[in-house]
Formats: sequence, structure tokens, C-alpha cells
Amino acid sequence: MRYYYIFSSLITFVPFVIGLIKFRKLGGPLRLIFYLVAVGCLFNALMIYYGVVYRKNVWLEHIYTIMEFFFVATFYYRSFEQNVMKKIVTILMIIFTIVVVINKIYLEDFNKIDNYTLTINSILLLVVSSMFLVDYLSNSLIVELRNYRFIITVGFMIYFGGNLFIFALSNDIQGIWIVHNFISLMLTVVYTLVFIWQD
Repeated sequence: MRYYYIFSSLITFVPFVIGLIKFRKLGGPLRLIFYLVAVGCLFNALMIYYGVVYRKNVWLEHIYTIMEFFFVATFYYRSFEQNVMKKIVTILMIIFTIVVVINKIYLEDFNKIDNYTLTINSILLLVVSSMFLVDYLSNSLIVELRNYRFIITVGFMIYFGGNLFIFALSNDIQGIWIVHNFISLMLTVVYTLVFIWQD
């Protein structure tokens, strides 16, 4: 399992390199996804290093979860056209911030997996991606399978939906984390394809 974790962490450099090559062609909100991938690569490398050298890397996951939420929420904020949807995303960002502050002060230690934050992160981003998918499908006569917003949204729904239960149970069932690594690998493939398709 350890080798699979290292493999799934290092494979995130594939979309990073492709995104770097195609960076000039990444427009608007897609650049936020590239930055998310870049931050993910940095944190994956740090987690491997701290895990091997110090045997303590969970605190990095706490920081990454917060950054991931704001990158994805901002991606949708910039992708929505209606102001009401942008306001909903802003409200969810405020709710997430309040939950994280309360959670870090009163509930979860930085040396344990942040189940509550990961679960709330997954729920809120699943809500936002579902809102975007419904909005996209209701305003599009034809679904463009190469539309990066659509593909990334489907990827996020699989990732956050699949991981929701893993994050909720992560301290109880360590063996299911391989499922998280597999779902992360699927999202990495989505990022890679989206970056390749940008012309």
C-alpha cells in the first residue's frame, strides 16, 4: 500500500508537466486547476518526504485540504455566469472557513487525519459541482465532452463523492485509503486529458 501511495502521489506530476507546457493555452478558470495541480504536487512531495524522514506528515494534509477547497470553490465562482450562483459559492466559502476555524480550535488535532474538515470539504464541493453540472446541462442543448468545465466537474463529483465516506471513516478503516488513492489517480487522468486537449 505504501508503494501505491507513493506512485499515486508522484503521478500527479504528469498533469503538472503537461499543464506547464500548455500553460499559455489554459484560459480563465482552467489556470486555477493548474495551480491546484501544482500545489498538489508540492504537497505530495512534502508528504512523502515528511512521511519517510519524520514519520509525521498528517499536518500537511490539514493545510492542503483548506487550499484545495478554496481553489475548487474559486474555480466554480469564476465558472458560474449568474450572480446568484456566485453568491452561493461565496456563502459556502464563508461557511467552510467558520467550520475549519472551529474544528481546528476545538475538535481535531493537527497530528490526526482531519476527518471533519475533509468530510465538510467533500460535501460542500460536491454541492457546488452538482450545482454547476445542473446549470451546465440545463443551459446546453449539446453536451461537449471536451468542455473542460464539464469534464472537471464530472471528475470532481467522482472524486469528492467517492471520497466522502472514506474521509468520514478514515480513522476507523485505514485499509480503505487505497480506494482514495485510486480515485485520486482517476482525477489525475482527468486533469491530464483536460490539459492535453487545450489548443
